[in-house]
Amino acid sequence: MKKILIQYLPEIFFKEKGIRSASTILLIAAIMLVVEYYGWQGPFFNFAKNSPLLRFEDKNMVFFMAQVFTSSSFALFFFLIPLCFNFFLPIDPKDNQVGLSLPKKGSLLKDYAPLVLIMLPVLWIACSNPSFYKFYPLYKPTSLKMLLLYEIVYLTQFVSVEFFFRGFGIFRLEKLCPGYGVLLMVIPYSFVHIHKPFGEAIGSIVAGVILGRLALKSNSIWPGVLVHACIALSADIFSLYHSGRLSQLF
Repeated sequence: MKKILIQYLPEIFFKEKGIRSASTILLIAAIMLVVEYYGWQGPFFNFAKNSPLLRFEDKNMVFFMAQVFTSSSFALFFFLIPLCFNFFLPIDPKDNQVGLSLPKKGSLLKDYAPLVLIMLPVLWIACSNPSFYKFYPLYKPTSLKMLLLYEIVYLTQFVSVEFFFRGFGIFRLEKLCPGYGVLLMVIPYSFVHIHKPFGEAIGSIVAGVILGRLALKSNSIWPGVLVHACIALSADIFSLYHSGRLSQLF
């Protein structure tokens, strides 16, 4: 049986820790496909069209529920499943770090604050473009209360995103291919932005490299979560302002 498998499977399967290594990459690929087909707003909208339970008088509410679905899906596929996988099948039982520890002292202000200061004016200009302010926020709130509720649901997904792409993926791949973990995880991270405006999709490559490097440097995903959430929240607020919808909430 082994001789037959050797003909079809990569050599890594038969090396020390080979199953742990190969399964990491295969799990990342599988999760990306499952999320693409079943785990974000698009599949939810397709399901909602045929479900009598998701027919709201306010048509806009389906976008709110789509975000609830997406955040829940990300929590399952980008956080819980990889977390359990890493616990039961660590690459190195002596060093099972995946970025969930608190960051090193001073890294938040020294390394991450400049990113926010640079990005905010760029984001302000980008959100003045109709392709951005028509896209964000995905749910168009009708009151400050609904905006706040939506943002709470929306921003929770960045814990899952940062864990999967900057924690689980990078920390495990660094153990397999030292020096290449960050670059390898940029590939699936850029793909998850395919449905976003092109400028944001291209920017995800740069963001993936920088945030990945800083996650390894600080040994933590949490500063990246804060930066990601800050940028996402700012994009929604700036888009509401440029579209003229923000003043209507008051």
